[in-house]
Amino acid sequence: MNPDANAANAPATPLAPPAALLRNACVDAAPLFAPPGFEGPDEAGERGSWEAMAHLAGEAVTTPRAAARRAFERELLVAGLPLAALPVESLHKPWCTPDGVMRASRGMYGGESAQHVRALCDACGLSVPPAFAAMPDHLTLLLELLAFFLEAGAEPSARMLVHDHFDWLGAYDATLAARAEQAAGAPAFDEEKRRDLAEGIAFMRGVVRSIDGAVHGWAEGTA
Repeated sequence: MNPDANAANAPATPLAPPAALLRNACVDAAPLFAPPGFEGPDEAGERGSWEAMAHLAGEAVTTPRAAARRAFERELLVAGLPLAALPVESLHKPWCTPDGVMRASRGMYGGESAQHVRALCDACGLSVPPAFAAMPDHLTLLLELLAFFLEAGAEPSARMLVHDHFDWLGAYDATLAARAEQAAGAPAFDEEKRRDLAEGIAFMRGVVRSIDGAVHGWAEGTA
């Protein structure tokens, strides 16, 4: 018996639907942007945490050195530091009160997007982790919420989430580009630290562009 012939005659395994691929990519990528100390993928699964999203978006993302990843996490994902650039929707959109009065152009927690995401979580019976209490519209939670809708087969809700809460990633990418310029000229950093930050920021910008392209590509393709 020729096993190759049997394999050739066997029915092809169907490809996973785009929603399932995106759901898995969201789950994998969500921990990348979490604050330091948040449980993320182990070393074996870390590379897959961005490769799936990059593949869906058609982006080429180069694997960074561990030192570059650590530099990004320690300098940009910790609130209050000079280079801090947290991936929180409210920080990158005009901040308004519930009655529509604009209070700040951007840069404040707890905007309309945060209130809306918290309401969505409440409606779905999901709790916001204590570490994200002030920022329910953090990219990590947005990706997890999108994965939740896709897992439940609630594609209209998933598309609405993309439409309402993933339209700020271009602004975040621009913020990261500005932080790269700041880091390059920061006198507090030596050459090694500047090199690590340049590589780490470039990597995370690629991941952000991948997420932006993947979620909008899926939403527009299934509308």
